[in-house]
Amino acid sequence: MELLVKHIIKKKLGGLLLKTIIPIFVLCLSLWYPVDTSYGAGESECRLFENLFADHVKQTGKICKVEVSRKNLNVSVEGVKVSPELAGLSLNADFERTENTTIVLGEFALLPQEVNPVIDALRKGGIQVSALHNHWFEKPMVLYLHFQGKGETETLAQTVKSAIDVVQQK
Repeated sequence: MELLVKHIIKKKLGGLLLKTIIPIFVLCLSLWYPVDTSYGAGESECRLFENLFADHVKQTGKICKVEVSRKNLNVSVEGVKVSPELAGLSLNADFERTENTTIVLGEFALLPQEVNPVIDALRKGGIQVSALHNHWFEKPMVLYLHFQGKGETETLAQTVKSAIDVVQQK
């Protein structure tokens, strides 16, 4: 009889353990240590950009930022030579992975003769040009081209790389 009582108690406690205590424990753990289910850029995601853009890549949160300074441009505003950083003379593209796609937003500082070849390179990869404008009355004239795209990470990255290569070949 004693053996039967031990067996019943063990079975009841075992059932209670499996059906109640363990699920409550797992729930408490998941609340205490939440799982990151975000789809943003991770280390490996930015490595793809580092392979293409070398040391011009920085990760900020879940965004992979590509920035290539235009140090080769000598720009004057109001007759005073300004640094590339002050005038925003760079080729920028920010990539963010979302649930099932990647978004790229960018701004390139371009000389007038670079605009059409860069637009062609971006359009070939399915990236849309959203704005083209100047900022100041500078010499030489610098135009700021804004673009956006959505798609596969590698395709977008390669398209932006092609557009940057057009500028750097000059």
